[in-house]
Amino acid sequence: MNTLNRITGATTKIIGGAVLVLMALQIVVDVFMRNVVGAGFPATADLVSKYYMVLVSFLPVAYAELQRRHVEASVFTDMMHKAARRWIYLLGFALSFVVYALLAWGTFSEALKQTERGAYVEAGMIDFPTWPGYWILPVSFSLMTLVLALRLVQVLRNVFADVPADQALIAEPPNQAE
Repeated sequence: MNTLNRITGATTKIIGGAVLVLMALQIVVDVFMRNVVGAGFPATADLVSKYYMVLVSFLPVAYAELQRRHVEASVFTDMMHKAARRWIYLLGFALSFVVYALLAWGTFSEALKQTERGAYVEAGMIDFPTWPGYWILPVSFSLMTLVLALRLVQVLRNVFADVPADQALIAEPPNQAE
């Protein structure tokens, strides 16, 4: 699990950081060209909406789960006995696994269709291909499905760390001045 955590984290950070820098640079160039030349960089809106934003939004989903940074409503489960929480985790991870597997399968099917037809949009005088952007979702959802499968194994083997995800909740309170 630690290897998957490191690989997913490093990949997400590198790709996400590069995409954010590229997006910022492209938008700056587009604004500069619009103000100086009178015409923007070709297909900026399409590139940002079909590639950059999709990547930045969905690629980190699996990494967020590995870091236990998804939203958890644990008001009631924190009061439960550990055995009961184990069943809640098992049910939650199993349900999430099914949902993400269906999302991965559905978006994979759509990506195949869009790739086969060579999906594109007309951006000014060029045809801008959009079909590669359709592959971002199945990759992201498949990674999340893999992480959830590993979570299920952890819960079933009773090695899932049932501690608060937020380190501030498990840190010792600071010493107060007397």
